[in-house]
Amino acid sequence: MKDSFDYYKENSQFQKALDYSDKKAAYFLNKKDYSNYIKHITNKSRILSKNIKDHKRSLKIIYESLTLLNNVPEFEKVKLYPEISAIYSRLQQFDKSNEIAKKGLKMASHSKNDTITQILNYVVLRNYLTIKDSQNAFPHLEPSLKGARKIKDNQKIAAAYNTHFAFYSLIKEKDIAKKYLDSSMIYAEKSKDRLTINAAKSNLGVHYLTEEIDYNKARDIYLELIAENENDPLNEDLAIAYLNISMVYEELGDFKTANNYLNKYIDYQENTITKKFDSEIEGIRTKYELDKAEKEFRNQEKLLNQKQLKSEKILYLMLALLAFAGILFYFFYQNLKLRQKNKLKDLNHNVQQNLVNATIDGQEEERKRLSGVLHDNISALLSSASLHLMAFEANHPEIDGELKKTKAIIKEAHDKVRDLSHDLIPPVLEKLGLIAAFEDLCEKNSNSLIHFQFNNFIEEDLRFQNDFEMKLYFIVAELFNNIMKHSNAAEASLTLDKENDQLTINIEDNGKGFSTKEGKPKEGLGLSQIKTRIKSLNGSMTINSKEQSGTIIYIKVQIPESKSAPGSNFHNV
Repeated sequence: MKDSFDYYKENSQFQKALDYSDKKAAYFLNKKDYSNYIKHITNKSRILSKNIKDHKRSLKIIYESLTLLNNVPEFEKVKLYPEISAIYSRLQQFDKSNEIAKKGLKMASHSKNDTITQILNYVVLRNYLTIKDSQNAFPHLEPSLKGARKIKDNQKIAAAYNTHFAFYSLIKEKDIAKKYLDSSMIYAEKSKDRLTINAAKSNLGVHYLTEEIDYNKARDIYLELIAENENDPLNEDLAIAYLNISMVYEELGDFKTANNYLNKYIDYQENTITKKFDSEIEGIRTKYELDKAEKEFRNQEKLLNQKQLKSEKILYLMLALLAFAGILFYFFYQNLKLRQKNKLKDLNHNVQQNLVNATIDGQEEERKRLSGVLHDNISALLSSASLHLMAFEANHPEIDGELKKTKAIIKEAHDKVRDLSHDLIPPVLEKLGLIAAFEDLCEKNSNSLIHFQFNNFIEEDLRFQNDFEMKLYFIVAELFNNIMKHSNAAEASLTLDKENDQLTINIEDNGKGFSTKEGKPKEGLGLSQIKTRIKSLNGSMTINSKEQSGTIIYIKVQIPESKSAPGSNFHNV
């Protein structure tokens, strides 16, 4: 789809095309749409240079645009390089054209712009072919055609085939040159671009003129080109057609017509090419380079000042960091002292815990020992004494009254020893294990003032290590004792459960509760000592209680791996 610019250009309304590009370029620059800005600057420059032949204004517009785009990324600025290089090529300043094009090729390769790369390769290739330098032209031959095929542009493919035709004609490979010429004609027709078609036709005329020596066909082609372009007297293709048809008529022997067309070619040269270059044009580029160098100097100066400022900031930052490090060291030292103090406190606490554990372990061992003494010694002696009295009574019936009193005393002593042994080691714990002992403990402590509910969720015949069972039993018994002494509760419960290799015990009451703040004194054994005992069993205890809200105690302990036979360390009376 053609826009207004293309319409004005095709109808040779160049001033309208320039005005349109001016407005569009200003609009896109304001929007910071640099791609479209560069497109309209290139359009304007190309009309000035190629159609109006005002190379001076064309270059000035390009370099002013580069100045405006100074801080814009290279991948945008490089889009102006093909037009700069093309202007110097039209001025026949091929060295400068190639210098700019090669610089642009490096920039385009960094930004991976295939279209710009193809155009710049094509410009360099044309420059070398114009001065008949096939050696330097060759490296740009395939990149030009390959790039045109990659971007799938029929106009550029046709132009690339044209340069291939020129190259192989230059090195006298006529058959190869003709194949590329045919391809050029095909893609030129596909492009539907008038100038591209004219270029292909012009090369076809050269082929008829120099290879097939068919002057009539060559003449018809050039006459057609002249007719199509005579309304554009500054068209370079028209000038080439004048020169070539002059040679055709010379070969046909029509020297008058040949001379007429040659004069037209000379007039074109005088009107355009003789004005192609002057010191002011060179000054445009020089001014741009000087402005660019000055800006680079200012940027370097600015960077130097920024580095100096940055160095000062770093110095101040280092001083601040040193001060901060000193403060950190002070706090670290104080923290280290505090940690050492806490370590000593923890060590003292651990010593106290070990003393408590050792004391209670001693108490439990003493219970076992006393139970054994009562059962194995005193109870046995009393039983033996009772038997001897029974035997003596059978042989001496006359003293029956005194013997009955003695037997009653011995029986009372035996019962008291048995009760004391049971208090030390409950027989239910010995015979049936921890679960039954807990149930029995709930029943024994239940009365008209408080009721203890037992809830069990594990196998009733499950047994654990004797020491483990005994320690847990007396811990729970002490917690029951605290409930009865201090809680004023009417209901309490003991819940037993097992999770994998851990035993969980919940003790709950509906009493008056208490504050769980640390440091508050406790009655009896004390909750802190009970926690110490549970910790020695690889367990934990959590207390949830508020005043007037009852108490929940949650105990979780690790079950020992090995198990002993039921009743192996207990005694019965």
